Amino acid sequence: MNTYTVKEVSNLFGKHEETIKRWIRSGKFPNSYRNSDKEGWRIVESDLLELNKALPTRKPEQPVEKMESDFNEAELVRLAYQTVTLTTPTDEILSILSVVGIKRTLEILLIMQQSATKVKNPDGFIRKAIRENWNPTSIPIKLPKKSSKRLYELTQQEFHNGLKEVNHTTSKSVPFYNWLEE
Repeated sequence: MNTYTVKEVSNLFGKHEETIKRWIRSGKFPNSYRNSDKEGWRIVESDLLELNKALPTRKPEQPVEKMESDFNEAELVRLAYQTVTLTTPTDEILSILSVVGIKRTLEILLIMQQSATKVKNPDGFIRKAIRENWNPTSIPIKLPKKSSKRLYELTQQEFHNGLKEVNHTTSKSVPFYNWLEE
């Protein structure tokens, strides 16, 4: 009686290991057993033969002809960059985008297109998008800068001018009314 591990069965059927474990839990391999957590599941050969009879036979896969193209990936990256920014990429940014691949490059360029404001520095934008792992569903938004300064950002002159303004507003006299004298 031959037994196989989950990994061996997954390789035989071309399925993921979790799929094979799901099949075990659902009862497709009724004679499978587990001696310990360390050894894992053992699947009996007879269960595999029974399952193999139940599974529809697939035609042998025909090799898919790769579409021959005149462009390599670096050329596609360059064309995508030019399409979005209407400028020619520098060699440095072209090498960065070639490393991340055409799919990621297109995602970053999509983010750039969706930006609410015009991107003035595309190279810096691309570097930041790669560094912070932006994706098209999390478009960066520009937050407004605060108009007021914090105390530690003030110069000494600005601090004293601010104190004078506060003193002028608080030094207004309040008329005193003595209701006991009436």
